[in-house]
Amino acid sequence: MSEDHNPPEQAAPNPEIEALKTTAEQNPDDVEAWLNLGASCLNHLNGDEAMKAFRRAVQLAPENAQAHFGLAQSFDALNRYEEMIDAFREAAFLSPDWPEAHYHLGVACMVVGDYEGAGEAFKQALEVKADYAEAHRVLSVVYGLQGEKEASQHHKQEAVRLNPEFG
Repeated sequence: MSEDHNPPEQAAPNPEIEALKTTAEQNPDDVEAWLNLGASCLNHLNGDEAMKAFRRAVQLAPENAQAHFGLAQSFDALNRYEEMIDAFREAAFLSPDWPEAHYHLGVACMVVGDYEGAGEAFKQALEVKADYAEAHRVLSVVYGLQGEKEASQHHKQEAVRLNPEFG
Protein backbone atom coordinates (compact mmCIF):
# COMPACT_ATOMS: atom_id res chain seq x y z
CA MET A 1 0.00 0.00 0.00
CA SER A 2 1.44 3.38 -0.93
CA GLU A 3 1.02 6.60 1.00
CA ASP A 4 0.34 9.95 -0.54
CA HIS A 5 3.20 12.32 0.11
CA ASN A 6 1.52 15.58 -0.67
CA PRO A 7 3.25 18.74 0.52
CA PRO A 8 1.56 20.39 3.50
CA GLU A 9 -1.07 22.91 2.56
CA GLN A 10 0.02 26.49 2.83
CA ALA A 11 -2.26 28.89 4.60
CA ALA A 12 -4.19 31.10 2.25
CA PRO A 13 -2.78 34.62 2.08
CA ASN A 14 -4.52 37.00 4.42
CA PRO A 15 -6.24 39.70 2.33
CA GLU A 16 -5.70 42.40 4.98
CA ILE A 17 -1.97 41.68 5.23
CA GLU A 18 -1.62 41.42 1.47
CA ALA A 19 -3.31 44.81 0.98
CA LEU A 20 -1.11 46.43 3.64
CA LYS A 21 1.99 44.81 2.17
CA THR A 22 1.10 46.18 -1.25
CA THR A 23 0.59 49.65 0.22
CA ALA A 24 3.94 49.51 2.04
CA GLU A 25 5.78 48.24 -1.04
CA GLN A 26 4.22 50.95 -3.20
CA ASN A 27 5.17 53.57 -0.58
CA PRO A 28 8.52 52.29 0.71
CA ASP A 29 9.28 55.50 2.63
CA ASP A 30 5.91 55.68 4.41
CA VAL A 31 6.55 54.86 8.07
CA GLU A 32 2.82 54.58 8.85
CA ALA A 33 2.38 51.99 6.09
CA TRP A 34 5.11 49.82 7.62
CA LEU A 35 3.73 50.31 11.14
CA ASN A 36 0.27 49.27 9.97
CA LEU A 37 1.66 46.21 8.19
CA GLY A 38 3.67 45.21 11.28
CA ALA A 39 0.67 45.60 13.57
CA SER A 40 -1.53 43.53 11.28
CA CYS A 41 1.11 40.81 11.06
CA LEU A 42 1.31 40.71 14.85
CA ASN A 43 -2.48 40.48 15.10
CA HIS A 44 -2.38 37.52 12.73
CA LEU A 45 0.48 35.84 14.63
CA ASN A 46 3.09 36.34 11.94
CA GLY A 47 6.13 37.41 13.96
CA ASP A 48 8.64 37.12 11.11
CA GLU A 49 6.72 39.42 8.78
CA ALA A 50 5.95 41.80 11.67
CA MET A 51 9.65 41.99 12.49
CA LYS A 52 10.51 42.82 8.87
CA ALA A 53 7.88 45.56 8.72
CA PHE A 54 8.85 47.11 12.05
CA ARG A 55 12.55 46.95 11.16
CA ARG A 56 11.75 48.93 8.02
CA ALA A 57 9.81 51.47 10.11
CA VAL A 58 12.77 51.80 12.51
CA GLN A 59 15.13 52.19 9.56
CA LEU A 60 12.96 55.00 8.17
CA ALA A 61 12.31 56.71 11.52
CA PRO A 62 14.81 55.67 14.19
CA GLU A 63 13.31 58.27 16.57
CA ASN A 64 9.84 56.67 16.36
CA ALA A 65 9.12 54.99 19.71
CA GLN A 66 6.08 53.18 18.30
CA ALA A 67 8.28 51.51 15.67
CA HIS A 68 10.69 50.25 18.35
CA PHE A 69 7.75 49.12 20.50
CA GLY A 70 6.28 47.12 17.61
CA LEU A 71 9.70 45.65 16.84
CA ALA A 72 9.96 44.57 20.48
CA GLN A 73 6.55 42.90 20.27
CA SER A 74 7.61 41.02 17.15
CA PHE A 75 10.79 39.84 18.92
CA ASP A 76 8.59 38.65 21.78
CA ALA A 77 6.46 36.65 19.33
CA LEU A 78 9.68 35.05 18.05
CA ASN A 79 11.07 34.35 21.56
CA ARG A 80 14.03 36.64 20.89
CA TYR A 81 14.09 38.11 24.37
CA GLU A 82 17.37 40.03 24.46
CA GLU A 83 16.43 41.86 21.26
CA MET A 84 12.96 42.43 22.71
CA ILE A 85 14.49 44.10 25.78
CA ASP A 86 16.73 46.31 23.63
CA ALA A 87 13.79 47.44 21.49
CA PHE A 88 11.51 48.13 24.49
CA ARG A 89 14.39 50.00 26.15
CA GLU A 90 14.77 52.17 23.04
CA ALA A 91 11.01 52.84 22.92
CA ALA A 92 11.06 53.91 26.58
CA PHE A 93 14.12 56.09 26.00
CA LEU A 94 12.58 57.79 22.98
CA SER A 95 9.24 58.34 24.71
CA PRO A 96 9.96 58.67 28.44
CA ASP A 97 6.39 59.84 29.18
CA TRP A 98 4.86 56.65 27.70
CA PRO A 99 4.17 54.45 30.75
CA GLU A 100 3.34 51.37 28.67
CA ALA A 101 6.82 51.40 27.13
CA HIS A 102 8.38 51.27 30.61
CA TYR A 103 5.86 48.66 31.77
CA HIS A 104 6.56 46.35 28.82
CA LEU A 105 10.30 46.82 29.32
CA GLY A 106 9.76 45.65 32.90
CA VAL A 107 7.83 42.59 31.79
CA ALA A 108 10.55 41.80 29.25
CA CYS A 109 13.20 42.04 31.96
CA MET A 110 11.19 39.67 34.14
CA VAL A 111 11.09 37.13 31.32
CA VAL A 112 14.88 36.82 31.42
CA GLY A 113 15.10 37.00 35.22
CA ASP A 114 16.44 40.55 35.41
CA TYR A 115 14.34 41.58 38.41
CA GLU A 116 16.44 44.64 39.15
CA GLY A 117 15.90 45.94 35.61
CA ALA A 118 12.22 45.02 35.83
CA GLY A 119 11.81 46.91 39.09
CA GLU A 120 13.47 50.01 37.66
CA ALA A 121 11.23 49.92 34.59
CA PHE A 122 8.05 49.49 36.63
CA LYS A 123 9.09 52.35 38.95
CA GLN A 124 9.65 54.53 35.88
CA ALA A 125 6.17 53.62 34.59
CA LEU A 126 4.75 54.67 37.97
CA GLU A 127 6.66 57.96 37.91
CA VAL A 128 4.88 58.74 34.66
CA LYS A 129 1.49 57.35 35.70
CA ALA A 130 1.12 56.92 39.47
CA ASP A 131 -2.29 55.23 39.17
CA TYR A 132 -1.05 52.44 36.86
CA ALA A 133 -2.56 49.53 38.78
CA GLU A 134 -0.94 46.79 36.70
CA ALA A 135 2.52 48.31 37.21
CA HIS A 136 1.91 48.35 40.98
CA ARG A 137 0.75 44.72 40.83
CA VAL A 138 3.78 43.47 38.94
CA LEU A 139 6.21 45.63 40.94
CA SER A 140 4.75 43.93 44.02
CA VAL A 141 5.73 40.58 42.49
CA VAL A 142 9.25 41.82 41.73
CA TYR A 143 9.73 43.04 45.28
CA GLY A 144 8.40 39.73 46.56
CA LEU A 145 10.92 37.82 44.43
CA GLN A 146 13.67 40.05 45.83
CA GLY A 147 12.56 39.39 49.42
CA GLU A 148 11.41 42.96 50.01
CA LYS A 149 8.15 42.08 51.74
CA GLU A 150 7.20 45.57 52.94
CA ALA A 151 7.61 47.15 49.50
CA SER A 152 5.83 44.19 47.93
CA GLN A 153 2.88 44.57 50.27
CA HIS A 154 2.71 48.33 49.68
CA HIS A 155 2.48 47.94 45.90
CA LYS A 156 0.02 45.08 46.18
CA GLN A 157 -2.25 47.27 48.32
CA GLU A 158 -1.94 50.12 45.82
CA ALA A 159 -2.81 47.78 42.95
CA VAL A 160 -5.91 46.52 44.77
CA ARG A 161 -6.93 50.04 45.76
CA LEU A 162 -6.70 51.13 42.12
CA ASN A 163 -8.24 47.94 40.75
CA PRO A 164 -10.21 45.83 43.24
CA GLU A 165 -10.08 42.87 40.82
CA PHE A 166 -6.43 42.46 41.82
CA GLY A 167 -7.51 41.56 45.36
